[in-house]
Amino acid sequence: MVRRPGVVTFIGVIMIIQATLSIIAGIVLISLNSVQRIIDETTIDSDGLIVAGIASIIVGAIVLLVALALLRGSKAARILVTIVEVIAVASATWSMFTHHTGAFLFQGLLTIAIAIFVLWALYNERSEEYFESL
Repeated sequence: MVRRPGVVTFIGVIMIIQATLSIIAGIVLISLNSVQRIIDETTIDSDGLIVAGIASIIVGAIVLLVALALLRGSKAARILVTIVEVIAVASATWSMFTHHTGAFLFQGLLTIAIAIFVLWALYNERSEEYFESL
């Protein structure tokens, strides 16, 4: 059996952290949905905050499941992460071409750089060997 490459573990751990933060954010949104200051600052009503909180929890749960599957060597999880990263690159590229300001340009370049790293990490020689051995 081939050992899981460190970069795959790194990506999985980052995804678990992202999922945890998303779930926590969802819980906070739901629990603070009636705080007037939050409603004023977000311009979203109480019901909207509840919906956003539920959506955040669902997204967090999906990311957590994909991360755990990726760490177990799931080829389907690897393909799902690949699809998400390709969409992120397309979205960032569109954003950079339609909004030529510094913040959009910087965010787009950073998103593309991270996506390239993730794709390299999932498809380099050692990773390829790991996913094919399972």
